[in-house]
Amino acid sequence: MRQVGRALGALVSLAALLVVPGVAARAAPPVPVVLIPGWHGDASSFDRMIPALEAAGMTVLDFDPARPGAQALAYAPTADGQHIPDVAARVVQPAVEAALARAGYPADAPVDVVGYSMGGLVARWLIEHPGGEVEPGWAGRVGTLVMLGTPNHGTFEAWVPGTIGGFGRWNATGGDMRPGSPFLRTMGASEPPGERYVAIGGAPPWLPVPRHDYDGDGVGHGHDGLVPSESPFLSGDEHYLVPAHHGALPADPQALALIVEALGRRPSEPLAGGAANLVGPATIRLEYAAISGDHDRWTADENRFKISVDPDGGGDGFVPLGEIGYRRDAPFTQSWGDSGPSAGPIQLPGTSPRIDVRLDVTEADPWGRQVVATAVFRDVMLSDDLDGMDYYEAVVPVAGGRDVFRISLNGVSGLRPR
Repeated sequence: MRQVGRALGALVSLAALLVVPGVAARAAPPVPVVLIPGWHGDASSFDRMIPALEAAGMTVLDFDPARPGAQALAYAPTADGQHIPDVAARVVQPAVEAALARAGYPADAPVDVVGYSMGGLVARWLIEHPGGEVEPGWAGRVGTLVMLGTPNHGTFEAWVPGTIGGFGRWNATGGDMRPGSPFLRTMGASEPPGERYVAIGGAPPWLPVPRHDYDGDGVGHGHDGLVPSESPFLSGDEHYLVPAHHGALPADPQALALIVEALGRRPSEPLAGGAANLVGPATIRLEYAAISGDHDRWTADENRFKISVDPDGGGDGFVPLGEIGYRRDAPFTQSWGDSGPSAGPIQLPGTSPRIDVRLDVTEADPWGRQVVATAVFRDVMLSDDLDGMDYYEAVVPVAGGRDVFRISLNGVSGLRPR
């Protein structure tokens, strides 16, 4: 049965398809991926991301047919004083439509979008502010928007172009990203109804201050070097932190794994048929953790494992179950097995045959929390005490190695729907 656990665990691993050469990736989604870079519009920001997306079976929209391979969008304001809404409507919108047409898509074809830094704000403007020069329909066309290091709550570095200048035609867009700017007040800080936003922030361990808590969970995080770590987060979105600085985000292994997983998954996918719905007080047991690196070499930190559950699967809302502490300096491998610590319970209502489990791992010290890894276990359907399933496994790629985690679901029974 332990072998069964390993086999099934590999299927629900967040990133196993990215780190095991030769494993078949998820089938390509039916829409192309639009890559929008940040301030100064540098398409080369995505040079490392494009191969990762294509290796996972995704189609990246090409914006430069004169160069071999798919190229991300490059853009710039066309006049002094152009703000982000001007750039979105007059520069980025026609560029996307032209690229779609060259690739044989209708100009209004559905797309997924990855917006890096300011690129996320450009995409949000198109989605959230139809009318005027923004054509209607962007809200329905964009299936998933991934925002990578996007300053949705602003960044203080933007005061320089906004007040001192010196960046030519980019001054106005820079000023738009100041905290409390008229542009950001207009945008707001909530995911619109019906949209699917995934936000990823950078939280390198060497930049723990100043801390901000934009998601309101009571734990503040620092700065990625340009943008506060939690500035990408919006109310109602799906969000993550990775231990990378701003410039490294588009190539960070954890960020790439999260992006591939987000774009390859549709929350509306039907549940697997034939399985009994899960009912009863569920607990999640942490059975194994292998952490490959120390994220704060100066102290013997306590590792914190925060466990959350989406009770009906689909990744559309995680409920915190609890946090497990384990004081030991990384790197380490710890196998608790069936005697491992647990979080919960949470009452499962018997309406779904699966749950999703999220594990957020940090190191805690007197200066705050250092982000280690986030593992998401999709489609957890079996209970340890119901059928002997030993564990589910998630492999998270990290810089220079990988972290591995195993959990088990306990306490629930199968309830056949009437």
